[in-house]
Amino acid sequence: MNTEILYDEIIRETSLSRDERLNAEYNKFMKPYFIDRNIVYPEPDYLLEIGGVPTMPKGNLVAVTAKWKNGKTFFCDILTAIFMGSDYFVNCRSLKERGRALFFDTEQCYTDTQRVQKTIDAMTPESRHEDYKVACLQAAPIDSEVGRTASPSRYDIICRCIAHEQPDLVIIDGIADLVYNYNDVIESQDIVSKLAAMANEYKCCIVVVMHQNKSLLDTNMKGHLGTLLYQKCSDVFTVEKHDNVFEVKHGPTRHRTCGDICFKLDADGIPLSAVADRQQQLEEKKQEDKAKLHAKLAKCFEGFTVPLRSTDVINLIQTKLGVGSTRAYQLLNKAKDEGILLTNDSKYYSLLEI
Repeated sequence: MNTEILYDEIIRETSLSRDERLNAEYNKFMKPYFIDRNIVYPEPDYLLEIGGVPTMPKGNLVAVTAKWKNGKTFFCDILTAIFMGSDYFVNCRSLKERGRALFFDTEQCYTDTQRVQKTIDAMTPESRHEDYKVACLQAAPIDSEVGRTASPSRYDIICRCIAHEQPDLVIIDGIADLVYNYNDVIESQDIVSKLAAMANEYKCCIVVVMHQNKSLLDTNMKGHLGTLLYQKCSDVFTVEKHDNVFEVKHGPTRHRTCGDICFKLDADGIPLSAVADRQQQLEEKKQEDKAKLHAKLAKCFEGFTVPLRSTDVINLIQTKLGVGSTRAYQLLNKAKDEGILLTNDSKYYSLLEI
């Protein structure tokens, strides 16, 4: 017998004690919330696979963050295109044979939003173009409260579209434009809770875009809204720009960490895979750092033609480079690892040419 019906019968049974009926009422009330040991709850239904690892779980919020103009929207274009079957990125694929997507642009004008659609179109098979829609919400108001405006709010539009279109993937670029103040605790909690509930109700993955703080050293998402997103989102993707190459890193996450995505833009502004370009950048940076370290140690070894004891090398690094003992040992060990110093049982050191 259905346990809920059983609870109802117990509650109606007048011969039972008050405590027994209250207990049945409580069990009925909490039945949807307590974990049932007799049920095997399914794993999330993932939409994409990146680097062999499934990601973008349905029923969850996912955040994309970066500094201003650092490729957040382009990465969202890429996510949409991959979900639609794009083969532009060989280590990425859709896990759903035929799905639907909605892309809401809250920041840009119609012309720029259309450019987003054209970018996705360029990466996506034409047979899938009708499976996703792009909307510009810049002209829609933030609030639809009666007496302020008769138009539906940006959030209301998103709600109605999701209910009608039943998409698997939803992009909201960006979430800060759904509230008046991203530093307001109540507003931030309200919008994040609503979007999380919507993702769960309609079994879709909602990806929200949020800027990082302005300071170059601060990579946190802005305000109370950003803090809540770190807490509530199942995954956070960070986009970093290195000259002409954009690198996407995955984490933190409640699931497995997937591989990075590297992309650059072609002459028409269409994202292309740039894994080799990023590897070349990293190798060049490694060689540049090695040359700088060699130059520093050459200054320390200047005037010496015989191997030096490790204690002498440490003293020279501290004296000539003006660093403490901890930093001196770090430089010494790094130089050994990089093949800059030749060591004899870690007692005597000679500087090698590179």
